[in-house]
Amino acid sequence: MIAILVGFLLAAPGAAAPAADPALIARVESGLRAPVLVEGDPVWTIAERLKRHGVPGVSVAVIRDFRIEWAKGYGAAQLDPPRPVTGTTLFEAGSISKPVAAAGALVLVAEGRLSLDGDINASLRSWKVPANALTAKGTVTLERLLSHTAGMTVHGFPGYERGTSTPTVVQVLDGAPPANTAPIRVDLEPGTRYRYSGGGYTIAQLAMSDAAGEPFPRIMARTVLTPLGMTRSTYDQPLPEARLAEAAVGYRADGKPIPGLRNTYPEMAAAGLWTTASDLARFAIGMQKMLRGDAGPLSAAAARDMITPRREGYGLGLAVEEKGGGVYFTHGGSDEGFQALLYAHARKGYGAALMTNSDAGFRVMPEILRSIGAAYGWDGFQAEPLRRAAVPAETLARYAGRYKLDSDSVLGVKPSGGDLAARVSLGEEFTLVPISQDTFVRRDEETRYVFRDGSVAVEEPRGGPAAARLAEGERLPAEEIEAGRVDEAIAAYRRIQKANPNDPAVDETRLNRIGYDLLRAGKKTEAVGVLRLNTELYPDSANPWDSLAEATEAAGDRAAAISLYRKALALANGGGHHGPDDGNVAAHATERLKALGASP
Repeated sequence: MIAILVGFLLAAPGAAAPAADPALIARVESGLRAPVLVEGDPVWTIAERLKRHGVPGVSVAVIRDFRIEWAKGYGAAQLDPPRPVTGTTLFEAGSISKPVAAAGALVLVAEGRLSLDGDINASLRSWKVPANALTAKGTVTLERLLSHTAGMTVHGFPGYERGTSTPTVVQVLDGAPPANTAPIRVDLEPGTRYRYSGGGYTIAQLAMSDAAGEPFPRIMARTVLTPLGMTRSTYDQPLPEARLAEAAVGYRADGKPIPGLRNTYPEMAAAGLWTTASDLARFAIGMQKMLRGDAGPLSAAAARDMITPRREGYGLGLAVEEKGGGVYFTHGGSDEGFQALLYAHARKGYGAALMTNSDAGFRVMPEILRSIGAAYGWDGFQAEPLRRAAVPAETLARYAGRYKLDSDSVLGVKPSGGDLAARVSLGEEFTLVPISQDTFVRRDEETRYVFRDGSVAVEEPRGGPAAARLAEGERLPAEEIEAGRVDEAIAAYRRIQKANPNDPAVDETRLNRIGYDLLRAGKKTEAVGVLRLNTELYPDSANPWDSLAEATEAAGDRAAAISLYRKALALANGGGHHGPDDGNVAAHATERLKALGASP
């Protein structure tokens, strides 16, 4: 008993610091800001921004010197009847479930129950990853599942309305009723690419349960939650009735509660953690302490492995971001009606956990995080407003023009008062504010534009070579679309795809968005043209066919729409390469076919 108690006390990294500075707390609460703050720009309070964004409540925990400096709740955990957010209010963590689950998996690796780099099928007992030509080329391993490089399908999960039928994990993996997502399969060669997959984490969840012979919530309580002092947290799904009074209600962005108030997620490792902001902070502190070599569930080497990027800045359960010379580990979370954010410095012992009960939480959390970073002087966070420079009108006029950012993105710039009005093709206009004679910033993202010698260098986060000024008569495809010359744009996209199939200009998602933008603008024929091109370039993907069917239906061709919806449904149900949106595509195509009086 003594050993257990001592072990817990040593591992309880989140005990509150004795004296949080009230002035710093007040500065955070009243210092919410845009991504870039210029002299004269407004700052806001947490209460003002909750109201502005329609977010009922938020819970905040601030980490300083490897301890919880302070934690507070703001707004409502439930609107009707009213119930406030407190420091102990439970929220669904969404995908922040993944790094916590990844830590649990690494504990099982250390115990010898799982292999990090062996074939995951050797650990699976109740289900196996189906073999195909791609698994013959690359092995599905735990490391690849945790780093989103295993080539697995199914991006995320919508969950299940409380009180309705909930599938088993095996039913989720096979996409079998009552599962509401597609089968989880390998459709990219394992180890070759990063692609976010909650499906991969669901496989890891089953492997952990099979290897340990225990229910997943019990494994996680033993390996991570209890050792790190996360005593209010649980992976139990659904949340037990006895704890519902502690839990926030989830809300849509329009302020309406989600049906059933809180969804159930059998995909626990991917999306099923119920926790508080303080407990999430305790996880971050535990990581920080283990990284510096303190005792904890993981060795320092295993902790470092979690924040060692494999591809595209993602390690084992955590994204890694370099900012202002500092290294942060981070993850966001989104379940139906809930959004959360965890952000912590890898070395300096500071960070924050934010949890909201709204689909609109993503709007307010970055504002709060910037306020915390500014108040506490974090690496890479702007503390003081930038001073505006006075640039002569003739200099601003010299910068006017069109600059080629890439094969289909044009930055257009023109003087506007003492600033520059700017716009990227197919995007919204924004303002560039001068902070020197040749350097400008935009308020809505941390990007600087440096104008020199007829070109513009775009610095952070975009990066890359300087963009040269375009000749007057040269037009890129996106500009052709804006000018109503869609046929010319389609021909140009074909040329781009032939020259480089991986060019972002002809990315499937991008072309789909362009098609829908045209459809929303009432340009039905043009939308059909662009979306048809997308099916030509990506014939085995269900989503382009479903989108083309929708545009065709809107254009009045019922028979063709029915045929296209059936094509989309066939691909989504296994006839294609399996995309992350296949479950949504199948549901939408089926719904539209029924509405059109046709059989699926």
